[in-house]
Amino acid sequence: MSGIRRVFTYIVSLVTLGIFAAGIRTLLFLLFDTLLTDPAAIGRPGFVQQQLSLGLAMLIIGGPLWFVFWRNAQQHTDGNPTEIGSISRQTFLNLILIVTALMTLFAAQDFLKWLISGAPRTLNAAGSIATMIVAALIWYYYWRVSDAEGHPSQIAKTLRRWYIYITAGWGLIFLIMGIVELVNSGVLSLRIWGDSLASTNFLSSGVSNNLPGIILGGIWWAFHWFRLARNDIDSALRQVYLHLFAITGSAIAGLVALVIGLNQIFVWVFGFADNGAVYFQFLGWVIPLIVVSGGFWSYHRTLAQEESGQILERRLSAKRIHLYIMSFLGLGTLVSGLVILLGVLLNLLAESISPPIIAEAGWWQKQLSLALALLIVAMPIWWYYWNQIVSMAAHGVAEWKARSRRIYLYGIVAAAILGLAADLVNIIYQIMSNALTGNFGINTFRNSIWSIQSLIAATPLLIYHWRIVRGDQRRGAEIPAARKIVTLLAGGESKELVSRLEGKLGGKVQFLQVRGGGPQDLQVTDEDIVSLIKEIESSPTAKVMLIAYTGKLLVIPYQEK
Repeated sequence: MSGIRRVFTYIVSLVTLGIFAAGIRTLLFLLFDTLLTDPAAIGRPGFVQQQLSLGLAMLIIGGPLWFVFWRNAQQHTDGNPTEIGSISRQTFLNLILIVTALMTLFAAQDFLKWLISGAPRTLNAAGSIATMIVAALIWYYYWRVSDAEGHPSQIAKTLRRWYIYITAGWGLIFLIMGIVELVNSGVLSLRIWGDSLASTNFLSSGVSNNLPGIILGGIWWAFHWFRLARNDIDSALRQVYLHLFAITGSAIAGLVALVIGLNQIFVWVFGFADNGAVYFQFLGWVIPLIVVSGGFWSYHRTLAQEESGQILERRLSAKRIHLYIMSFLGLGTLVSGLVILLGVLLNLLAESISPPIIAEAGWWQKQLSLALALLIVAMPIWWYYWNQIVSMAAHGVAEWKARSRRIYLYGIVAAAILGLAADLVNIIYQIMSNALTGNFGINTFRNSIWSIQSLIAATPLLIYHWRIVRGDQRRGAEIPAARKIVTLLAGGESKELVSRLEGKLGGKVQFLQVRGGGPQDLQVTDEDIVSLIKEIESSPTAKVMLIAYTGKLLVIPYQEK
């Protein structure tokens, strides 16, 4: 099957499958609507006839069309690994699996909520039941097709991983949010808050609304993570899932909750808490979110550390990005706390010089509470991740040249320069404007406070990171290196050497394994690596072959004729 014909076949199959599925769903909706819903709530006259006509029309047209095009696609895959592994087919299969898996998850959650609530006839659950059945059947069918065919190409394996980790991520979100909301509902139902919320029925409201998310999210996540993603260690997408979604996401969720909680507590300590007895209701979601996020953060981080020793250097880019993201978030939060703290001090200074006519009670206590919460959370976070980055930078030029490091450093420098420019513009404008109009005084200072506090915080930030940028530049981090195509021919025990060479070269090394033995006792020291890199870089050709011979590595430049 040609490429254009293949794309045409799968696009038409996808569209006709959607029409066919919508028709079945409409008919099932009418069936369950009649059986489960109060007749007085079904709808306007003629609604059933209209929906029945629409469902039959989509079924009659979409069904045969889907069958013809899908059967045609299946005939071309019989014993044909090239067709099975094509990007069009694998995109078609995994797109259907992702969409139907998520539709099943959301519809099943609504159905379980309705079921746990006692299946009231006054609530219309027919749509959720119909969607759940149709989506689950389509998912199961195409899951069997995909599983039976296997994944004969790299693109097939990659797209299958996209399905696995996207669906596992949604399951994890459902699980975490379900647990947090369930605990929060239980806390709000306690009678310690007084009569306003004491009547809340936890069993009929909190459990029915959140238990389905816990059950279904746990099943979805466990099935895709522990079964389908098992033994998928040497996968870039797995590292993205671990470092950028699970670890970073749970860390951000927990830290946001911690900042909000500390801010609320400091406001209470300073005596400006509102709402009396119900003020501490925020603890009902803050504490469980911190605990649950921390638990999943710890689990995924421990797993990532265990797997890090089993993966090649080229798979560590997701970990590197995670470190820089968390360091950036920690630094941004730290600077925000410092800016707010400086604002409090400067505004208090302005008030001591010239008290305002109308002052908001407790303004500085609330601002100080927020500043302290931000600083307490941000300082250890930034310090922890930045120290890891500093340790990684000691590995050499490959780390200095890493794109994530360059983006991080130049992003901070650019933000600091632009911020300082805006601050100076405002300060000079306020001074000159008020001087020329003869209104120079305390109001000039007040109107410049935000710029002054930002200027004070951004200046050391710019100086520190600019010195790091200049240091990396002097070490050759931004010198465009001549790209060498390096191939290593050695025994199977030399895979660790590939990682070391890639780390020093800053590029990929192709590895060819000798069959039937080969040197297994190759010992290469760090000094040998340095000599090899120099010899490779001084090679007169763009292609270099490294051959393990008598316990040593021979560097052989070559070119193709």
